[in-house]
Amino acid sequence: MGNEIELKLHIAEGGIRRLLRSSLLAAITQKKLATRRLISTYYDTPDHRLRDHGFAVRLRQIGGKWLQTVKTEGRVIAGLHERPEWETETAPNTFDFSRMQDANLKSQLEKILDGESLQAVFTTEFTRLSRELQFGDGTQCEFSLDRGKIIAGTYAIDISELELEILNGDVQRLFEFAQRLLLEVPVTLAHESKAARGFALALGVQPKPIKATQAVLDKQMNAQQGFVAIASACVQQLTANETGCVLGEDAEFLHQMRVAIRRLRTAIRLFADFLDSEKILVIVDELRWLGGQLGGTRDLDVFLEETLPPIFSAWPNRDDLAALSAKAFEQRAMAAAMSKAAIQSARYQRLLLDLGAWLIAIAKTSDGESIKLVAFARDALKRHRKQLIRRAEHLLELSAEERHRVRISGKRLRYAAEFFAPLFPAKKSKPYIQELAHLQSILGVLNDVATTKTILARIADETNGATVELIQAWVLGAAQGHMAHLAQAHERFLRQQTFW
Repeated sequence: MGNEIELKLHIAEGGIRRLLRSSLLAAITQKKLATRRLISTYYDTPDHRLRDHGFAVRLRQIGGKWLQTVKTEGRVIAGLHERPEWETETAPNTFDFSRMQDANLKSQLEKILDGESLQAVFTTEFTRLSRELQFGDGTQCEFSLDRGKIIAGTYAIDISELELEILNGDVQRLFEFAQRLLLEVPVTLAHESKAARGFALALGVQPKPIKATQAVLDKQMNAQQGFVAIASACVQQLTANETGCVLGEDAEFLHQMRVAIRRLRTAIRLFADFLDSEKILVIVDELRWLGGQLGGTRDLDVFLEETLPPIFSAWPNRDDLAALSAKAFEQRAMAAAMSKAAIQSARYQRLLLDLGAWLIAIAKTSDGESIKLVAFARDALKRHRKQLIRRAEHLLELSAEERHRVRISGKRLRYAAEFFAPLFPAKKSKPYIQELAHLQSILGVLNDVATTKTILARIADETNGATVELIQAWVLGAAQGHMAHLAQAHERFLRQQTFW
């Protein structure tokens, strides 16, 4: 078994010549390797059991030799793919898992397959140009430029990607090389493997919005290790929604990217005492930029999809409402173009590379004697709950600005509770988080009054006075109707027993 660790980058066809002529690449090339034509076929059961369990199996012919490979899902952080890989020789066009020495792996495969036969799902055909690179500190990696296609039946998509696989040394060198390369060549981080892209092509899987997932935590972790796990999960959510956001077919992709940014900023804030303060300033500033680029689109989505529809239902024949809605759609199109440009920018790629390198550096230097994550979690949750309760005192009498501060405190407590929930019994954490989410949701509806006012100021002019007054009155009335629900939600939250 090997543990494959590689940084994957997509590269546009027009950038390949620039890449191969790069002085940066030439300076660290230790050895040029042979160019090879690689044809690999990926297999699964008719009901795709292996894929559903996170396995990918393939047969690859290299000259007269046949290799069978088994890979597990592993993890992907900012383009860095890390996963176990088992590879053994086999007879032509034949899987023989008995050749693998890992008894546990064989047992897992046998249990999943349960006698079911394997069938070809898709094929990758590409030319691989390889080199060995050596960095100044002695770190070595294999540079592989792959160009070709993934083929599934009558469908095909292009492969044009660069893989930097660590051979020995420090993984951070891969990120540093990619950051310098980005100054010369237009590359973007690849968050999906060829196997994932192939299955999506073969099965007709379309991108879908990805919500936050819980980080894998355990009680033996220290604070720094906990931060790396939590922040990595945030980065995964951010990047998993990129493609759908660029396609622009579902506003939920952008919403989930914004959620990932907020969660990551909250995690950094929580663990700030254990992190490099100068690095925090750089990362948070870039996250703030990204959030700002995406925020205008999301606010207009809420206005168009949630605020206006009930008003149109109440007054279906008002031309002034239709005209203002058209202006909002124009603004939304411009905001969406700005969001898309940000996601496709070199600045965003640098941010992701910076995040990946930062998390690896923290993981590498985390002190085993640091405070235990469980103790840190209890203290952080206690402090944030206390702040929320203090700010929410006399909640119904607070101004809109004061309620907004309560909302922010509630959001931070909720994210912290979700982060640390795996360390505590689910039967206690789940109801607590649900009540907190309900309270936060109502505060969010009330906050829409301020958001609507800001949007109207952007899209309306002196001819829209009556229309603006109508929309503001409607939103204000709806908000007042939620005040009673707010009091109930707040009371239920206060009665909820803490889980830590």
